[in-house]
This record gives sequence, structure tokens and C-alpha cells, in this order.
Amino acid sequence: MGFQTQKITTTNKTEVNFSSNDYSSIIFTNNHNTDAVIIDLYITSQVGTDITATAVISAEVVAATTVSDTVIIDNGSGGASAASVDAFLNERVYKSDGSFFGLCTAVTTTLLTFSGGLAKGVANDEILSTGTRYYNLSNVKIPNGASLKLTADEFNMDTLKYNMYIKTNSSTGGIDIITRY
Repeated sequence: MGFQTQKITTTNKTEVNFSSNDYSSIIFTNNHNTDAVIIDLYITSQVGTDITATAVISAEVVAATTVSDTVIIDNGSGGASAASVDAFLNERVYKSDGSFFGLCTAVTTTLLTFSGGLAKGVANDEILSTGTRYYNLSNVKIPNGASLKLTADEFNMDTLKYNMYIKTNSSTGGIDIITRY
């Protein structure tokens, strides 16, 4: 039996790394010196058959390409969109029919960047979708000096179809993760 470690150092969503699907448990330890840390733990679909429409709409036509490209976005009426780093950064972006556009690598409320290019062209006024999120833990408080252990049956997922992310409320991240295999 082996293990893998990961240190969470930011409040931004961070992908939880797995070296295989053969895990037995995962432990989240609050490493903050004095305060409790609140975490969200969720999985996001990585397949076009399990997507959720966003309120972010393309504001231009962009052809498919294999080089870095951007898509101007808005809220459908010309105003700033609801795009956020949390919703789009490092997420797969899809057309409403599940067709894959590309992996978003930078986000502003008016622009999405796809550094690997676009697998499919984007139409004007296209509603953009991302993989559906499923929360394992939401707003869970881990007291200072405490740990939370989940067994495989509590977080089991296919790592080819889902990515797992963690977010914390601590400016330093405040969480150590140990995955046991």
C-alpha cells in the first residue's frame, strides 16, 4: 500500500491529483496554525454527454484552429459575462449538443483563451457549456489540527471521465491531502 501527497496553497480551485483509480482513502488535514478551514470538494465531468449550460455566450464567430485562440464573450446582450476563473479555467468547454470546443486556459469577463486551439468553430451567440459539477463535500469545516477521512466508497469516480477539485476559504489553502492506494 502506497500513498500520494498534495498541499493546497490557494483559495482557487485546485485539481486533486490521482495516480490511479485504485485508491482506498483520502485524508484532508487542516494545516493552518489557528483557524478552521472550510472546503468544497467536487468532481466535474470531462465528457460531452454530461454538461451544464452557463450564462456565458460567444460574441463572435471563431473558426476551428490548432493554435492558441480567443473567444470574445458576453451575457447575450453585450454586457460583461458571468465567466469566472472558477467556472472556466482549465475546464473543457462544449457546445450545447456536447461537441467539444477546447480547454479554456485563461478567463476574463469578456474573453476566454484556448491555448491549445479550438477543435470546433464557435458561432456568434453560442451558449457555452462546461462539465457538470457534483459536490462530494460542500462548505465543510475542518477544525484546526483536525483531519477528515473519506473511504473510496465515499468519493469513488472514474478518473478518465471526471476531475476532482478542492476549494478552501484559507488564503494559504490550509489543507494537506494524502491519498492512500
